[in-house]
Amino acid sequence: MLKYICCFFFLFFTITCFAQNPDPNLGLIPAPVSVKIKTGQFLLHKRSIVQSLLKDDRAVTFLTSYLQKLPDNPVQNDTANSVIELTSIGADTVNQEAYHLSINPKKITITGRGAGLFYGVQSIIQLLYDAKSNGKYVINCAEIDDYPRFSYRGMHLDVSRHFFDASFIRQYLNLLAAYKINTFHWHLTDDQGWRIEIKKYPRLTEVGSVRAQTLIGNSHARPKQFDGTPYGGFYTQDEIREIVRYAAERYITIIPEIEMPGHSQAALAAYPELSCNP
Repeated sequence: MLKYICCFFFLFFTITCFAQNPDPNLGLIPAPVSVKIKTGQFLLHKRSIVQSLLKDDRAVTFLTSYLQKLPDNPVQNDTANSVIELTSIGADTVNQEAYHLSINPKKITITGRGAGLFYGVQSIIQLLYDAKSNGKYVINCAEIDDYPRFSYRGMHLDVSRHFFDASFIRQYLNLLAAYKINTFHWHLTDDQGWRIEIKKYPRLTEVGSVRAQTLIGNSHARPKQFDGTPYGGFYTQDEIREIVRYAAERYITIIPEIEMPGHSQAALAAYPELSCNP
């Protein structure tokens, strides 16, 4: 009997230790500075509306566009009994990237300035990821305060060694925006390829954007092996302009990287007269 009792308590404490507690941050990434969970729930449905008197409507446009694409299209322009409201703090001393999110049964209020309002919208969108239950979109009531710890929050993408087209770059920017990343470091040139169109120097893309073949494995392997397949691609100036505009709508600054004088074999293949060793 003692053996069975010991086994029971062992299983009991094991289950207790590994039981998962509710996420105090409501699953938001990055975790907000402060989250206070309240009783009640906000129901998003077809009579919900988005309200705002903001002059800068980037956050409003982004939220409305997202909600209209949700399955069952829960939001429409109608007399509302549930509202998502975006309001500006207006004080110049407030962190431009800070926001306050108040979720109540009849109303969600996002308060902030500029990028802060946009990041508040991103938090609402994250909360909606897992909010659908029995055909309804339900968000638990809470008070959330958030602001970034670091002013520079960046991600890097190397498109020289492996080219990603403009459509992928837009998807990448959407992902950065979702996690409140504000800087995109775009590695546009290297030995393996030149990816940005410069009309004054057409050979940079005519020649420098295409390599004859790609290394298999890593550069330390001996003997080196190559796949024998030409590989290339580049962004036109119009594509670059569109991507810069697309990023700005999401409060993302693009830092273009052009390698000089090192890591410039693609450029030298196009204009060998610039090399010290023709």
